[in-house]
Amino acid sequence: MTAKRFTCTVTCLIHALLLSLIVIDRTATSSLAQTQGDPPIEQSRKNIQVLKGMPESQLFPVMNFISTSLAVTCDYCHVKNGKNAQGGDNWIWESDEKKTKVAGRQMIKMVLDLNRSNFNGETRVTCYSCHRGSTSVARLPPLPPGDFTRTETAVTLPTAEQVLAKYYASVGGKDAATKFPSILMKGSIERPGNRSGPLEVTLKGADKSLMIVKLPQGVVSQGVNGESGWIRSNATGSQRLNGSNLEQLRRAASYYAVIKVVDQSAQMRVVGTDKIGDREAYVVVLRGDPNRTTRFYFDTQTGLLLRELTTTKTMLAPLPEQVDFEDYRDVGGIKLPFTIRSSDPAPFDNTTRRFTEIKPNAAVDDSIFNLTGAPQ
Repeated sequence: MTAKRFTCTVTCLIHALLLSLIVIDRTATSSLAQTQGDPPIEQSRKNIQVLKGMPESQLFPVMNFISTSLAVTCDYCHVKNGKNAQGGDNWIWESDEKKTKVAGRQMIKMVLDLNRSNFNGETRVTCYSCHRGSTSVARLPPLPPGDFTRTETAVTLPTAEQVLAKYYASVGGKDAATKFPSILMKGSIERPGNRSGPLEVTLKGADKSLMIVKLPQGVVSQGVNGESGWIRSNATGSQRLNGSNLEQLRRAASYYAVIKVVDQSAQMRVVGTDKIGDREAYVVVLRGDPNRTTRFYFDTQTGLLLRELTTTKTMLAPLPEQVDFEDYRDVGGIKLPFTIRSSDPAPFDNTTRRFTEIKPNAAVDDSIFNLTGAPQ
């Protein structure tokens, strides 16, 4: 479900613009704890019957999860009526006109009841458990059956401290981020829906970042300078950011930084190995937040970070967010990925960033990180 296109409040417009450049940090906008400005959906939406208590910020991501699990789009269950004032589809979300929506509500209730009755409320069963990308549920295994004989090979796993040490060495040392006070990155961003264009990222120190993307719809700029952050676009003008929106920007900047994984080895555990493309990777799990689990995939040979997969708990399904780091190259003695891909259950969010130039020690004026000083 690509419902982010149909949001109309100022807050949702800001979120949509943030997605032009960054990967949403589900923990910032989807915490199970009710926060100011993130009311339960029954307070902000009409005709909510089985998802009462879910934060407003989780509604569209959860709907995206459902639509991807069934391989359908919004109009499979929801009614639209012409165009709205912004030229987008006018959705009558509260309508129960379609039988598929009524059936979907019953399926959601079934999933909630299954998890409550059998798994102590943990979201062990989801829509995808049965549907696997189809509106029908498979009842029979494919024939002929495969060979289920397995040969187990004992693997001695390193500790989290050892994996992190190799990672830091692979990118240029644990102090690699301090070798260059600034980094300028130029390339392009590729997204569905005519939202591709040139991308420029500027980093300075640990707390200053500026991201500019030139889309067909106009230029979107986002900046962070210490404790302050902002976004500027043709659609919404200029807006100061704080709270979860500011944390999203900080998290986005971390994907471009030299050191992408903070040392939290006491809270990390190496759980096994997995394949990322043709590369073998150690899987390191971080559970610093009870509502969030992050898995880091480090190349067993080079030590480089290949993938970060974060899942955030909701009442219906865990929301996955994946970032892949590819095409590492040496830049003045440090290693940086020249391709960064991100994805979540909404196909509309799939994003590829390809950099053609990364310049360390670029001359950067601090004023560009302020809303008033940033280039137009």
